[in-house]
Amino acid sequence: MKIVLGLAAVLVILLGMVAAVGNLDGSIVFGEPSAEDPSVVDPTVVTGTEMGYLEFVVNALQSVSSDISILGRLFSQPALDDDMWRASAIVLLDRIEAAHGAIATIEPPARLQPFHEMAVAALDHSAVFARTIRAGLSQGQTELTEEAAVELMAAAESFGQAENLLNEFLATHQLPE
Repeated sequence: MKIVLGLAAVLVILLGMVAAVGNLDGSIVFGEPSAEDPSVVDPTVVTGTEMGYLEFVVNALQSVSSDISILGRLFSQPALDDDMWRASAIVLLDRIEAAHGAIATIEPPARLQPFHEMAVAALDHSAVFARTIRAGLSQGQTELTEEAAVELMAAAESFGQAENLLNEFLATHQLPE
């Protein structure tokens, strides 16, 4: 039951994040703005580089949240003897763990550094959670351990802080038209 509540918290936080960036419709040209572009002289406008970065990172955060949620559903009805169940769990754990490395190595735009640090923290806690679950699974354990619960809650908290930082950034920087 703890895992389901923790997963629900992470999912709710990520849904808010997705809604905040929901205006990103792909109509923006990525890259640095030209000298004729008004965003060059207006530091309150989100640049193309920042948009590309945000789309990539928010997508990674959303994917991890979704994978954690699916993992929670799998573990709500464990079937250790079912090869398909076990393979599904392992694929989800692999993806959760891999997301941290994909984001941690990115150099964020300067104005998004605080958001980046919190996103990396959220994905780091998620990866530790996944490794803890994997270790238990390898021993035939499907119950949420105290260590896994702590990491899941730390991930949820970091997701929430990342969402707050993203919302603050978007509140003070308008999206280009």
